[in-house]
Amino acid sequence: MKKLFIIGVLLTTLFVGAKADVDPNFYIYLCFGQSNMEGNAQPQSVDKQYVDPRFQMLATTNFNSPKRTMGEWYTATCPIVSPWGGLGMADYFGRTMVAALPANVRVGVVDVAIGGIAIEGFMSDKIGDLLKSADGWQKERIIAYGSDPYRRLVDMGKKAQEVGVIKGILLHQGCSNNGQSDWPQKVKGIYEGILAELGLDAADVPLFVGETLRQDQGGGCYQHNTVVAKMPSVVPTSYVVYSNGIPGNNMDQWHFSAAGYRTFGKRYAYEALKVMGRETKVDADYEMNDNLKKFFEVTELKKINDFSPKKGATRALKITATFADKHTEDVMNEAQITLPYFITFKDGKIKVNDEGEGDVVISYTDFLGNTVTTSFHVSCVGTGIQEVNNDHPSDQQVYDLNGTRVNGKQLPPGIYIRDGKKRVER
Repeated sequence: MKKLFIIGVLLTTLFVGAKADVDPNFYIYLCFGQSNMEGNAQPQSVDKQYVDPRFQMLATTNFNSPKRTMGEWYTATCPIVSPWGGLGMADYFGRTMVAALPANVRVGVVDVAIGGIAIEGFMSDKIGDLLKSADGWQKERIIAYGSDPYRRLVDMGKKAQEVGVIKGILLHQGCSNNGQSDWPQKVKGIYEGILAELGLDAADVPLFVGETLRQDQGGGCYQHNTVVAKMPSVVPTSYVVYSNGIPGNNMDQWHFSAAGYRTFGKRYAYEALKVMGRETKVDADYEMNDNLKKFFEVTELKKINDFSPKKGATRALKITATFADKHTEDVMNEAQITLPYFITFKDGKIKVNDEGEGDVVISYTDFLGNTVTTSFHVSCVGTGIQEVNNDHPSDQQVYDLNGTRVNGKQLPPGIYIRDGKKRVER
């Protein structure tokens, strides 16, 4: 009996010790999708600079170069998803997150993604058929995930829970299911399956879903964004991450450029921070390297021309910021817009509802806390014309709009002042 008691105490001690290794300040994010999540851009020199070791990746397959072992944690240097991946969504998501969060918080990503894979590739009951019809290169990648990417993601999620707390799930997928109306329901099933298997509550683990490449950036499956837009109505704890203005790679219709992945990763982070109730701003004590600082540091907003519309007119706004590293971003969703009383703003457009004059003032505050401002003048003023004169000869004193007296008997068509009133001469 005494031996059993001692064994029980030892087991309890071991169990408590194991649980004590879970760091509540190690924030884990599961990531899945196809090639844009896998990382399709070649990392550039700026991407290979210092990466904060607080940003970690869990290898979800074995790597040869760099040498990494599945199930082990590493500093999240490129490539962080797989041996065949490049720069992708998760890179600057994590770099932004660790810069925004307190120094005692680490961020880890657990990423399973395969180029060209349909959403059914993350459904265990569908992957078998998909594997049979996959091209050789894709089949090799699926097999690297144990022939079941969903199961690998869940298993690695369990591994991550041994040391940290899962805080969210990132998804970028859709081109292989372009415009399919049942896509949100399939995503919902995968999301709910992950939550159930990992013992998670949706309220604590939001889903962040990125849009595909927009049409104006050369996107070939931009129609899928109308489907992505439905996600919050299907999964209330999901949030859309917008791709407006994010550039493509100018080589195909599906992938973003390296600059695009940096911006998109930052947008994923901004959305995650907002859901957490935190500012989209660097932590006051964070020491940022110069290259990353140039990426975040805004220098100016592009000037917008003045506007002299008629009442009821609309105008689409495009708000573009330039940063210290010379890249530009569409910052419509982050900018603050101050409007005169006679103008409203909705769906990216201003509308002139009445006559009036005033300035539309636009300001943008970057991740570092720097604010830049631009403005444009809107003038919607009535003509004040009170009479149309079809009988040109006149003995009355007549003036043009500059105040110069003119011959009232030989007036070309136009607007003139007669008897203190503006009149049209035809």
